[in-house]
Amino acid sequence: MMKRNDDVISRPFGDAAVLVDLATNQVFELNHTASRIWELLEHERDRDSIVEALLEEFEIDRAQLEIEVDDLLSRLRRQKLIVETDGSTRPAG
Repeated sequence: MMKRNDDVISRPFGDAAVLVDLATNQVFELNHTASRIWELLEHERDRDSIVEALLEEFEIDRAQLEIEVDDLLSRLRRQKLIVETDGSTRPAG
């Protein structure tokens, strides 16, 4: 499970989003699909639930989507914009 780092704020920017890491003052820009993934990470999620949600919203090949999701999640982890969780605070339902 993973979720947004509490030290990161985001703002919509057209079809994209801008993230600011308050701990480092670094700014990141996300494209439309990446910003949707960021929205999904408002609550704890695992990689598979993100992929499933995006498959319902976008017409995209599953294999290609999985590659793109894995790449983005890897970059977000590396920059410490998302954090791993134990799943204990996942909302019911």
